[in-house]
Amino acid sequence: MKSKSLSLGALVLFVGGGVLLSGNTSNVKAESILNKPVNSVKPYIQIRPRYEYVHTSNSPSVKDAKALTTRIKVGVKLNGIFQVNGLNAVLEGVDVEALVDDYDKSLSHTDTIGKNNYETVLDPDNARLTQAYISYTINKTTLFFGRKYVAIDDHRFIGTVDWRQMPQSFGVVGIQDNTINGLNILIAGIYERKGIIDNLNTDWKADKMPIIIDVSYKIIPAVRVKAFGYLITDIHNTYGVKADGKVDLGNGLKFSYLGEYAVQRDPYKTQRKAKKPDIDTNYYRVAGNLAFSTGNIGTFFGGIEYTYFGDKNNKSQGFSTPLATLHKFEGWSDVLLKGAANGYDFGMKELKVSFGYKHPVFGKFIVAYLDFQSDKNPNGTAGVNGDNVGSEWDFAYAKSFGKHLSLLLKGAVYNGKDGYISGGKAYGKNDTTKYWVQLNFVY
Repeated sequence: MKSKSLSLGALVLFVGGGVLLSGNTSNVKAESILNKPVNSVKPYIQIRPRYEYVHTSNSPSVKDAKALTTRIKVGVKLNGIFQVNGLNAVLEGVDVEALVDDYDKSLSHTDTIGKNNYETVLDPDNARLTQAYISYTINKTTLFFGRKYVAIDDHRFIGTVDWRQMPQSFGVVGIQDNTINGLNILIAGIYERKGIIDNLNTDWKADKMPIIIDVSYKIIPAVRVKAFGYLITDIHNTYGVKADGKVDLGNGLKFSYLGEYAVQRDPYKTQRKAKKPDIDTNYYRVAGNLAFSTGNIGTFFGGIEYTYFGDKNNKSQGFSTPLATLHKFEGWSDVLLKGAANGYDFGMKELKVSFGYKHPVFGKFIVAYLDFQSDKNPNGTAGVNGDNVGSEWDFAYAKSFGKHLSLLLKGAVYNGKDGYISGGKAYGKNDTTKYWVQLNFVY
């Protein structure tokens, strides 16, 4: 409750200061403000029930998880606070309830009774103020403060983790500027993290906040380049470059691509650790996708992506992306989630091949195959005797029924081999099967 009160208190203070920021105090009449404190109010709601099933082989003492959970998200967008154009706010809350709770949810301290004889599903009962922020836009520059979602590009480094029922949000203060055509600049400090489970929640002091620096420039419509620095207190500093774009090849054929490279070094600040972690590792990712559309037939698409995570190199940990939407990249089974969040001791090489079909009437189908190999052979460390980690098949079907309702059927089949090591512990040896049935109503 304390964090919620602080966010709401900050919101009130910034709304009150908004008139001063606007420079239009002489034109604002108290009578007018009382009659119409905001120019527009846009409420929204989401109801998302989902059934999730989890089975892991060679786990005789652990039962299959069966979770029926519901997310209810309610929010409101306030535009033109005190009738000041550009002074806006968002308030949003999310409640997650388990209707069938045959799963282990003890990883969240909000749940005091964990069913640890079941497989884990990271959707514990929880209620939270997910967004409470204010922003002020003048021309093409926006200042923002408060708790909000932060998603950079495709969520590879920082994302909302919106796949889980409780999304990830951050307390941030920052500025985003698009004054120069094609140039986007984002600079922000993070003072709190609200993760998908409460055990991930973190607060930072003002002088030790994680820092986001992200600058991109679209040279031509088909080429965008960017440089970024994500300085995460207590964990590491990430510095990288990226190029991506989309090319229309004509006759209904379109090509998109990306390439990025990053290095990780010691964190610039520590708050909870007496000694800085010793980090020296790197990462790269390349991807290409083709899509073909014609007449009323629909769109066929496919792509290939290769990702390399550097090993720990006899230091604290391998390359990691702890604030990312990991479910989107390392396979929907989430078997590799631990390594991607905390680093692979012996590195990781991920190859993903996907293809699918999309039609406005029939919906969207997609299937993907992923292969995982350690960069270096563990040679028996922690019981892992080889570098063939495992492979995975992912499947999904999505269908919309008008503007407000959609259906998602989704599955993941992971075939474990040698497994991998993260933080000195072995993961990923056992076969894992998961599937989901989800409805989504938005208004």
